[in-house]
Amino acid sequence: MNLFIAVGHDGLRMASADGVAWTDKQTGKEGETYRAVSFGNGHAVAVGSYGGGNIFASTADGKTWKTQFIDAKYVKYARGLGFGKEQFVALGGDPGSVGSSRPFVLFTKTGETWTEPLDIPGKHILRRLAFGNNLYVAVGDRGRRAASTDGKEWKEAPETKAIDTLVDVAYGNGVFVGVGLHGLRMTTKDGITWTDRQIGDEGEHMNSIVWAKDRFVAVGAGATYFSADGKMWERKPNKNAPQFATHGNGLFVGVAWKGRLFTSKDAITWTETFKSDKHIEGLTFAAFEK
Repeated sequence: MNLFIAVGHDGLRMASADGVAWTDKQTGKEGETYRAVSFGNGHAVAVGSYGGGNIFASTADGKTWKTQFIDAKYVKYARGLGFGKEQFVALGGDPGSVGSSRPFVLFTKTGETWTEPLDIPGKHILRRLAFGNNLYVAVGDRGRRAASTDGKEWKEAPETKAIDTLVDVAYGNGVFVGVGLHGLRMTTKDGITWTDRQIGDEGEHMNSIVWAKDRFVAVGAGATYFSADGKMWERKPNKNAPQFATHGNGLFVGVAWKGRLFTSKDAITWTETFKSDKHIEGLTFAAFEK
């Protein structure tokens, strides 16, 4: 069964086959916020926070969720999530700290049992993660970019600049592509050396990039960019573009403030299809076993 999974504020979790009808809506306590969700090993897994701790949720069908709370001591908050090498990798840290955000990672197979936080080097936290060609590549605050073969030992991209901060990253066709503010696009094969830097129009911020079957699709404010290799791009003005998007079964699903969900066949024309009373922070496409 293929489903889109949405998670967000007040413990929101819900599912949809078409991005229009959202069912199996569940909520938690007021103040619980799931910030990211990813799919792998037959499970959709979500991470977030509540009070001084992390909250985790896992489902194998989009209906029944197993949830848990683990003390984060108000600093060890999980903020991003990705999947690769048969494991989920949660990214965390304290972006408000001065000098160092004390970044760390957590691991799980199905979202039901997590490892202890493992501190990793770096002054700034990593927020988004992509996996491909036996490699994790992550991007984060103030231009940080890093790569790892196991999720534990990370190597940094040198001489990064805050102006080149990448908001999201995706893998496809043998290359990783990162996107950011003002239409920024960059490519890498190893997560360390980044090339093909291109920018778009001012204000054309891109918060989301996906590999959609045979091409990268980067959705920005006012324009969507398409590329098969991350080097040659086609720019198309878009309408009602969401702030974050995912892709599955030939359909794009996106979300914008506050809790508005959109669908699109081409990532250019977006139609608002659902309005949630709780804001949505994360979306993923889940191919559950039947």
